Amino acid sequence: MTLSPVATAFDARQASSLSDDKIATKATRDADRLRGAAEGFEALFLNQILQSGRAASFGDSLTESSATQTAQSLLDSTLTEVGAGRAGLGLSEAIYRQFSAHLGGAQE
Repeated sequence: MTLSPVATAFDARQASSLSDDKIATKATRDADRLRGAAEGFEALFLNQILQSGRAASFGDSLTESSATQTAQSLLDSTLTEVGAGRAGLGLSEAIYRQFSAHLGGAQE
């Protein structure tokens, strides 16, 4: 069985197109993962700031208990997860820009 040169060229172009699509999909997936990691780091940073602020108290409080501390910790965690990337600090965007250069052309 002999393939014509036209069929062989078409197959090569099609294979090249498929590999380009795979590369583009991988680059998009890597960029999304990097953005998620950058926002996660910003959330961690904001959480540390809130914890430090809560630790700096003016003394004993009448409402201070382990239940209150647990509730405040959960609230802080939720606030930082939701606020990461939206707080306007620009930390997640700066981290993304810094490391996106290492993704191989998946910059925004």
